[in-house]
Amino acid sequence: MNHDLETIARIAQARKTVKILAESELPTTNNRLVIDRLLACAGWAPFHKVCHAEHRQGELNGIEPWRFHCLDAQQCRKLGHQVSQMEAAGKIPAMLAAASHLIIATWLPNPTSVASKAELSNVEHEAFEPTIDNVEHIAAASAAIQTLLLAATAAGISNYWSSGGVLRTPELFSKLGIPSNQRLLGAIFLFPAEVPDDCSVEIATSKLRAQRSSSSAGWSRVVKLPT
Repeated sequence: MNHDLETIARIAQARKTVKILAESELPTTNNRLVIDRLLACAGWAPFHKVCHAEHRQGELNGIEPWRFHCLDAQQCRKLGHQVSQMEAAGKIPAMLAAASHLIIATWLPNPTSVASKAELSNVEHEAFEPTIDNVEHIAAASAAIQTLLLAATAAGISNYWSSGGVLRTPELFSKLGIPSNQRLLGAIFLFPAEVPDDCSVEIATSKLRAQRSSSSAGWSRVVKLPT
């Protein structure tokens, strides 16, 4: 088997959900150079459609249909204090107390039509038109996130793809300077390699990992067209 394929297979299998929750703040570390390399890897994810022009204004003007907003450990601690005061904060403050970095990954929906805006006016702020372009934007942003997770795993960094919880609220978007026309796809927590070995720190893993199909036979098939 090709050596590169073996490497990719090993990294993909090693990637897993790891959540580190701390009762008190862990020491902060600065791995900016490593994070820049992870982001560079994520940037090679495939995308089929460029994002709408309304998303290509200001500081972030790339054509990619995703945006990554990065917080280092110090900013994670500050955010953790603010989130802890919010209703339904859940486990987010405990993860922010442990994280070395948080990356808010968003995807960029195309603007809705006037008619659709009226139809969606009473729906939560994530609402968007179910167009092929938007589906492709979500798929591309998901590919970028997965590439980031694989790169983090290759670098020996524990990681967790969270749906975001309170981090997806308009209030937090405003605090983080994220435009309201972006949609959160994943709050990516990156954790330090070394954590205290005591009861003040909890390490949780995926509940679904052990339930995965033992092979691709459970979710793939060979197609044969009739003659």
